[in-house]
Amino acid sequence: MRRIELAETLIALAAGIDPEQGDGKGLFVTEALIDLPLEVSGAVENDELVFFASPPHTRWKSGILPPVHRTILRFELVAESGGPS
Repeated sequence: MRRIELAETLIALAAGIDPEQGDGKGLFVTEALIDLPLEVSGAVENDELVFFASPPHTRWKSGILPPVHRTILRFELVAESGGPS
């Protein structure tokens, strides 16, 4: 099974709230809250610490599954400023 890097998972979650992927009927998202469990692990690859994360493959708890971490992501539209003050 391919392990997915944490960054790839976060990017996919953020892309999932993009209304452009829908039917294009004028939906404009200004705020989103994503609350889900993730299986998180780490490893050293090429002398660098890499974190992996993906939703659990099952919702059932048993003694042999990896630990699940609660993840909350909040996206919010922020108005651009006119530059440094």
